[in-house]
Amino acid sequence: MSLAARLAGFVLTAQPDASSRAAEAIMRLSLYDWMVCGIAGANTPVAVATRAVAATGGGASVFGSPEGAAPATAAWVNGTCSHALDYDDTHFAHIGHPSVAVLPAVLALADDAEEALWAALLGAEISVRVGMWLGRGHYQIGFHQTATAGAFGATAAAARLLSLTPDQAEAAFGLAA
Repeated sequence: MSLAARLAGFVLTAQPDASSRAAEAIMRLSLYDWMVCGIAGANTPVAVATRAVAATGGGASVFGSPEGAAPATAAWVNGTCSHALDYDDTHFAHIGHPSVAVLPAVLALADDAEEALWAALLGAEISVRVGMWLGRGHYQIGFHQTATAGAFGATAAAARLLSLTPDQAEAAFGLAA
């Protein structure tokens, strides 16, 4: 079984249980941290420029704008805003910021708060594990693991929220790779 198939199987079937409650509490704190960083970064030059080129007119909220945007656009703008000041959460073992990659995708797609929290937790877990697998060498030669490992985390969360089939999720991980 391919790694993409194993990731898809985990993401699509994992269920919260008593052992995941502590991790969910940390994810709630990470969500709060991400939102505060996004609000603080909403008026930075990069955030203003990103919003200026973003197409508006969708249902997903965008930091610093009364207008919504299509989910992909909202995720892009919100990711930019929340990382603009670089104060967002950091996971030192994977050398990256899991929330900035995962939460914009989650909040652009989610309809249900509990499912959003679980998808965000799964996405952060995948992001961190891929980042640790890539290792410090990946970072030290110039790759930003927030983007590289984070792409897998955002894919995991989106696959869960979109209820992709195992084949679709495997293909999505293949595209992320």
